[in-house]
Order: sequence, then C-alpha cells, then structure tokens
Amino acid sequence: MELLHRVRDFMTRHRMVEQGFKVVAAVSGGPDSVAMLHILNYLKDELKISLHVAHLNHQFRGAESDEDARFVAGMAERYGLPCTIEAVDVAAYRKQKRLSKQVAAREVRYRFLIDTAGKVGAQRIALAHQADDQAETILINFLRGAGVSGLKGIVPVRENLYIRPLLTVRRFEIERFCREMNLPFRRDSSNLDLVYLRNRVRLNLVPQLERDYNPGLVPALLRLAEICREEDTFLEEEAVKAYQACLLKEDLKRITLSLECLGRLPVAIRRRVLRYAWQRLAGQQRNLPFFHTEALVDLAGASAAGTQAVLPGNITALRTYQTIELTGRRGEEGTPYYIYPLNVPGATYIPELGRTIHAEVKSRAEAGDPRRLPPEEVLLDYDRLPAQIYVRRRLEGDVFQPFGQVCSTKLKDFFIKQKVPREERDKIPLVSTPGEIIWAGGVRAGERFKVNDTTRRVLHLKLDL
Repeated sequence: MELLHRVRDFMTRHRMVEQGFKVVAAVSGGPDSVAMLHILNYLKDELKISLHVAHLNHQFRGAESDEDARFVAGMAERYGLPCTIEAVDVAAYRKQKRLSKQVAAREVRYRFLIDTAGKVGAQRIALAHQADDQAETILINFLRGAGVSGLKGIVPVRENLYIRPLLTVRRFEIERFCREMNLPFRRDSSNLDLVYLRNRVRLNLVPQLERDYNPGLVPALLRLAEICREEDTFLEEEAVKAYQACLLKEDLKRITLSLECLGRLPVAIRRRVLRYAWQRLAGQQRNLPFFHTEALVDLAGASAAGTQAVLPGNITALRTYQTIELTGRRGEEGTPYYIYPLNVPGATYIPELGRTIHAEVKSRAEAGDPRRLPPEEVLLDYDRLPAQIYVRRRLEGDVFQPFGQVCSTKLKDFFIKQKVPREERDKIPLVSTPGEIIWAGGVRAGERFKVNDTTRRVLHLKLDL
C-alpha cells in the first residue's frame, strides 16, 4: 500500500491528472506497465479519472509478441477496462524510413498512442518509465556528452500530455509489488540483448557503479535530474528573453541577430539563443547537435565578416560586420508530427512551424463580428469547448466538419476543395479536442463550436509568425 500512496502523491505533486480526465495507459505486458495499470486502476475512483488500455504489437518477436498482445487484452478484460490493440510491421516501417530499430519502434509507438488518445477522447497518456529507466537515461546522455538539458533525463509530465506515474519507483520495488499483488507479467527477451546500449548500461554499467563506487547511485542520479530540470527551465526562459532582445529581423527565410547584443550575453545563454534561433528557422523541436551549436558560437566570436557555418535543415549561418544571419526555409525537410496543449489564455509557440497561436477569452460583446475577421483569426464558443485543447499536425484519416457544412468530411478532401497545395497541408496547425478538429488554422473553423446567439464567452484565436 505504501507504493500506491507514493505514486498517488507523486501524481498529485506534478498535477498529472484532473477530475474527469480519461487516461490512455500504455501497457506492454512487462512488470512496469502491469504495475502501473494496477495502481492507476486502484486510484481511478479516488482521482476521478477513467482508463483506456493501449498496446502496440511491434511484430519484432513473432509468437512472443502475439502472446504479449493476448496477455494485455486479458488483463484489460479482468479489470473491466476498454482496450485498443494494434499490430504494426515496424520492421517494414524501419526499412522504408531508413531508421534504427529503436527509433522506428518509438515513432510508431508514439503515433499509435496519440491516435488512440484522439479516438477515445483521452487527455493524458500514461507511460511506465521508472526510476532505473531515469538513471540509465542520464548515464547514456552523460556518455554522449550531454549538457544540462540531457542530464535532466525523463520529465514527469511532457507536453501536458504524457505522464509517468512511476518515475521515482525503483525496478526492484515494482517487481516486489507484482509478486505481493500476485500480478503476472511478461518478459521481453530483447531486453537481454547486449547489442543495445541501454541494455549494456542496465546490465553491466549500473551494477558495476553501484558495487564499486556508489551503492546509492540511482537516488543520486534522480537528485541530479531534478536539479538539472529546474536549472534547464530557468536557462531556457532566460534564453528566450535574450533572443527577443537580440532579434533584429525574423521571417520564414531569415533570422538576423545583433552581434553586439550576443556579445554581452554569458556564453551559456548565448549558446542557447543561437540554438533557439536555429530551432525556429528549421522548424525543429529537437536540439541542435553540440558540434553545430559550437560552430555557431565560434561564428559569433569570429573576427572576420563573411565567415559561414552550414547547419542541419539546410540552414546557413553568416557573420556580417554587425549581425549573425541564419538563412534557410522552414519545413524544407517536411513537418514532423507535433502535439501541444493550447495555452488558454496565452500564447502557444509551435517550433515545427515557427508560428504562434494567441488565445484570449472575451465577452460576446467585446469580441465583435466573427465574419469581419481575417483568415488568421477565429472566434469560438468558449463555454462549449472542453477543458483541454491541443494544437497538432494533421494525421492520416482526419475528418473535419467545416463551418457551414452539415456533415463531416475527410480533412484531405476539404483541403483539396480549398485548393490548399499538397506541400502546405502539413504546415496548417489544427486546433482540436482529442477527438475533433476545432479550427484548421488560417483556413476554416469547425461547425460545432461556432459563435451563435446563445454564446456568452468567446475564445479569440490568432495565428501569427
């Protein structure tokens, strides 16, 4: 019972759920996810949440993978929980995309979880990462030469969507809990394959460090993660402020920063500002690799104008006499999938697009006539909207009921009728509930949330650069 209380307190401290939320529990069948599902099912009445089980069969291990899927289905049935199970040929996807086995599996798995959350109307996705996973991640990032951002490890809540209730619970505690609760679980044979770095860290490096150097290694690494997480958040906030102070010009093709301003910044902030500028222009959420980040820092400190650096994403950085100019075009490598909670009220920046959606709640009287707004703005009936709204890229099979239409249609067909070029469709941010598109940003609002005579409060959304 002590473990149940710890998990509940951890979830409460990090505000992982709210009353009325539906949570998709990602269950592989291993001890971690089995324990997580059992605990969430035990706590669901107290937390006033509902659960939906999700399992993806990667088809890597043949009959073993099929048995995992049957095991999870049986577990969900015993708990009386709805369950979604899908099988995907990840090996074929890996070959098609030319990815590593682990990266391909991760991409397919997260896409499946997001799709499932959208279909069932879930506000959160629960993942079963635990304390030893956290320690392994930090060590791996350390071995790769990561900075503060990498040493913060796995975060308890990511994108206001993914939650990790077991992040402070040790692996041995979870397995002991399963034994005490008589919870059967599956073993993934690939976890013993030493070809994977994570397995070598888990099976070889961590035991040696605990035995020969620090028996309290995992708690120490958890403390390190918390410290780095807090410091990284502060540094990122300061970097955004500094970026705005140094910014001279920004559009879809170019970002120009003041050299004088950059020169006044501490190196730690300067490095983040330059990396942030690349992220905005490239439309990427991922960090710029260290080698390229240092090339930018060196460029800012170069004595001669005309010096250049070539960066990922077809971005070129040029030092002039007074500026650093990053030149390229957003979205040249395609727009990756993204999903972010929409800040209401507030601003939601979409790094993959380099665009921001501003949200403001107004009275019906002060909102004005929705028909007089430009395409980049929309008015919606605020009181009819759910508590949680997201902004995301489109998915295959999306349907949409545009304003003025009685029936829904495929989003793809709607874009075709609106003569939206194929290459531009992934660049249109979709404001949506987990299961319904509210606004195709800059194109058309949905019918169901339109402002009418009964509207009292209005959500005013504005899309800009």
